[in-house]
Amino acid sequence: MTNRALLIAALEAAVPLWATELSGTPLRALLAEGPKLARVIAECGDALQFGGSRKGAAAEAFSALARALAILSFLPDGVMFCGARIKSVHPDVEGR
Repeated sequence: MTNRALLIAALEAAVPLWATELSGTPLRALLAEGPKLARVIAECGDALQFGGSRKGAAAEAFSALARALAILSFLPDGVMFCGARIKSVHPDVEGR
């Protein structure tokens, strides 16, 4: 299995868990996390691809990526990542 396939498989498990956990938080508050999550992904994301020298960097990047995708999945059209659409329902946008 390639690293990409492993990442996608892990995200397929983690993103729905994050979406379930975050569904009780107001969507506006979740979307405000974007800059912080983007910074973590930018600073530590290479550890996912190449392995990092700092202990925990890959885990930190993975968690930020999964959380960000879960938050983006609440948007009306969800989010596309690695060719797959990820879509979840948040109570703030349900029924719109």
